[in-house]
Amino acid sequence: MRLFQIPFSHNCIKARHVLDLKGLSYETVDINPALRGEVKRISGQTLVPMLVDGGHVVSGSTEIALYIDERHREPPLLPDDPQDRAECLILSEWADERFMALTRRLAYFQVLSAPGQLGQLFFPTAPPAVQRAAGAGSAQVLRLRFRISAERNRRDEVEARRAARLALDRLAGEEHLLGGRLSLADITLAAMAAPLQYAGREVRDDPGVRALLEWGSRTLGSDFSPLPAPQAVAAA
Repeated sequence: MRLFQIPFSHNCIKARHVLDLKGLSYETVDINPALRGEVKRISGQTLVPMLVDGGHVVSGSTEIALYIDERHREPPLLPDDPQDRAECLILSEWADERFMALTRRLAYFQVLSAPGQLGQLFFPTAPPAVQRAAGAGSAQVLRLRFRISAERNRRDEVEARRAARLALDRLAGEEHLLGGRLSLADITLAAMAAPLQYAGREVRDDPGVRALLEWGSRTLGSDFSPLPAPQAVAAA
């Protein structure tokens, strides 16, 4: 199996964690966020993660998780009971919808505020001069693509605190969202909330956000912090 990925993408972290949890062997193929021609050639679309498993091509972190869980049952990511299974999928979809775009914008706002970081993040092997030039161009693309602005960031900071409190209320002091054991819902919430660790200090210091990040770190372990410093964690 080959997993096409952006290493710091929280969607790709989710897919990698599922593959590792199942104990499967796979090769990662790192792509440049700005250069996705090979992904489009193979899958007909440009988003990652993308899994190539023999003649099967699967795009999207949830789709990959469900594909893997169907073929490699241990440990199961979905409950056997139909009602619990439906709730698990609903919670996973909620975590994607509530956190994915929100936390990506918050993280990118910070990295766009630090000149030079984006070039290092997107073009790690390029010479410094190329990193600076390519980073400046990529910054404009990101601002437009994700509608990143100071005003939007202020609104996102408020929403992040609200979403974190809601997630904690759903956890209600438990380690897992459903059935007392790890499920796809936990992995999704932890991965989608993870970029909050790269948001501004006011968000990171919020008690609810801090508690959610501590839970996410326990859930994902070493996968939770893909970068050595608060730079950016972005969905593809």
